[in-house]
Amino acid sequence: MKIGFKGENFGEKLLLATRMLPEIAIMPFFSTIVGNAYLTAQRLKIFSLLEKNSMSVKDVAEKTEADEHGMRVLLEALTGFGYLERQSGKFQCSREFRKSLDGKMSEMARGMMIFAPDVAKKFENLDKAVKTGEVENFHFTPITPSSWSHYLTFLKSVSKEPTKALVKKVKFDTPPRKMLDIAGGPAQYSIAFCRKYHNLEATILDLPESSAEGETEIKKAELDGRITYITGNFFETDWGGDYDFALLSNMLHCLTVTQCQTVIKRTFESLIPGGLIVTNDVDFPGEDEEIEMFAGWSSLLYFMMTGSRTHPTPAIKKWMSDAGFTKIKKTKIRNSAQLIGIK
Repeated sequence: MKIGFKGENFGEKLLLATRMLPEIAIMPFFSTIVGNAYLTAQRLKIFSLLEKNSMSVKDVAEKTEADEHGMRVLLEALTGFGYLERQSGKFQCSREFRKSLDGKMSEMARGMMIFAPDVAKKFENLDKAVKTGEVENFHFTPITPSSWSHYLTFLKSVSKEPTKALVKKVKFDTPPRKMLDIAGGPAQYSIAFCRKYHNLEATILDLPESSAEGETEIKKAELDGRITYITGNFFETDWGGDYDFALLSNMLHCLTVTQCQTVIKRTFESLIPGGLIVTNDVDFPGEDEEIEMFAGWSSLLYFMMTGSRTHPTPAIKKWMSDAGFTKIKKTKIRNSAQLIGIK
């Protein structure tokens, strides 16, 4: 997948088709303006105001405590970008935008909308981060007082379909009985595996903010007693042991290389002989292989949010092998790679 323009009329389509429009060079200029307009609208709750209602510029300006002239320019721009539509001098969310907020993937769209301003705030320091290599991990230094709530909403919204696919992908010779879910967030993975395997009990290692949200989800799923949390920094806490299945899903990209190696080694030690490890993360290529858009995008995102990156899949496989895991195989779910090994 590549990011690009889509012509709206014959002239624009002709310019793109003949490559007379230097698309890759001018895309950042346009995307900066579109992105900032979108983020401003989200911060001012303009989309919430106009999702169900049609309002005049004056009304929107009053509701958001904004200047009427500035609001007019912003609303008109958002209309040109396709987020809003205008009729009889009033604005509302466009039909296409409303479809994305009400359709099959609506929860994911809304989760991304909520978390986007927090991500944008972190990216204000990209220059400094690239120069110094120093980034505050937002898990321990929240971006705003609301960022943990936004983040957990985002996590739950984007994980539903991938979680279902992961549960189908992982196969066991015998049904697992004891699962270790490392950095398991608001329990979505543990809940899904416990629903499939009725004798399975899961332990989730994560921070207190995630566990508070996850315990609510566990109660909703009526899985109290089968899923428990060990809260705290998992480099310092006791993990327990005797697990026959350990899951490390979308968490290695939050850790440095040394930390990843430590976690994988501790995972090996916590499993019974024959126990299974499953890592799941964005598939990033090894040296000199083509880097696809999503892989590059995700790595930069994780760098700015945690100071780490999307680690190359071949490197993760080597860390698993060095820790003692054998028969390591790779599977794929869309842009993500799963590495499955045996102790």
